[in-house]
Amino acid sequence: MTTQESQSAQAPGAAGCPVAHGAGTPSPSPDAADSGYFGPGSVSWRLYSDPSSKLGGIAALLLQSLNPMMMRVFSGTSGYATDMEGRGERTGRYIDTTIFGDREHADAAGAAVQRLHAASVWTDPRTGEELRADTQEWLAWTHNCIVYGVLRAADAYGPTLTVAEQDRFVTEQHEAARIVGITGDEFLPGSRLALDRYIDDNREWMALTIPAAEISRSMRKPSLSGNPFKVWASVNIQDGVLALLPEWALLLFGIEGRPMNLRAAARVTRRLIASARAGRSSEDLIAEVADRVQTHPYQKLRTRR
Repeated sequence: MTTQESQSAQAPGAAGCPVAHGAGTPSPSPDAADSGYFGPGSVSWRLYSDPSSKLGGIAALLLQSLNPMMMRVFSGTSGYATDMEGRGERTGRYIDTTIFGDREHADAAGAAVQRLHAASVWTDPRTGEELRADTQEWLAWTHNCIVYGVLRAADAYGPTLTVAEQDRFVTEQHEAARIVGITGDEFLPGSRLALDRYIDDNREWMALTIPAAEISRSMRKPSLSGNPFKVWASVNIQDGVLALLPEWALLLFGIEGRPMNLRAAARVTRRLIASARAGRSSEDLIAEVADRVQTHPYQKLRTRR
């Protein structure tokens, strides 16, 4: 399902948009036909409206790319590694639409992505094996990576969640899994603890393929040219994203051995995320995403029922 992925740290549009909050319950957009599948009382609205979720989405993309079978499919059927900016923009609109849009638009977005997955079929020229992007286990890995990434980002950069809220987010996102075409529950964890265990248990079949190495190239070797402050912020944010990955993923990406750098970058990233929230309430941030969904949904509908 690598449709729920984000783009690069320099251009955050890929994972929903987000903010840290406590008790306030955000209000739905007054223009929305309905509150969609999640609604103003959901943990999903709270997390996906927070700036930290963008970084969690990037971390999820990196984890998703370690699925060697899925990467072979996308490498053989699309310009996965060469159109990261466009892919990130489309993914951002998809997530915004399914989380904050009304149900009709969310369903249309999910149907469009399911069609893309169904059409992504690649045959290995050496073995004759057919690989399909809509393989349930692979869709579930991609879905669970985004849930994991967003929660890891909340752990590191806010908003603060109780264990019960973390568990609720995991189960709320079962609806997002259904929308994208995951039909069974066997690959969908029911709690944060189970999600963390799922991610760790899958490490044995992950691998760094050439397409995955291309995707992560700029994060492993960031550009240092340009405005000094922007370069400093970009490098810290990129390392702040890497700090969200499990140790085994850092090993595969060749980034292990930098814990001091990553911890320092995480502290800087935490301050940058906090400044992105400054002066903006959760209601403001959610309204911003909801307005964007109204004007730029993932899949436009010709008629409204």
